Amino acid sequence: MSVYDPIAMMPYSEPPLTERTRFKKLNREQKAAFKSLVVSAITHYWETEKQIPFGESMADIRHWLTEAFAEDYGILLKEDTELKNYLMTLVISSINKLLKAERQIQEKKNP
Repeated sequence: MSVYDPIAMMPYSEPPLTERTRFKKLNREQKAAFKSLVVSAITHYWETEKQIPFGESMADIRHWLTEAFAEDYGILLKEDTELKNYLMTLVISSINKLLKAERQIQEKKNP
C-alpha cells in the first residue's frame, strides 16, 4: 500500500448547487420527493421527542430539509413564507396521522 494516495490528498468541496428556487417552482416529482423527505424527518422527530416541532427545533428541521434536498437534487429551496407554511401544514397532518395510528394500536391492545 502506497503512502502517497492522491484521492486522500484531494480537498473535498461541496458540489455546486445548480439553482436556487422557490418551492412553488418545483415540478411534481420534486415536490413529492420533498414531501417524502419532510414526512420522514417529522416522523423521526415525533418518535424521538414526542413533541410537535416548533420554533428553534422547526427551524433546525427546515434547515436540514433544505440542505438534504439540495444535496439530492442540486436545488436549494428559498426559505420563504410559502415554504414555512407548507411545512407547518405538513407537520400538522403528519403528526395527526401518527397519533391516529398510535390510537388504533392502543385500541387493538385494549379493546
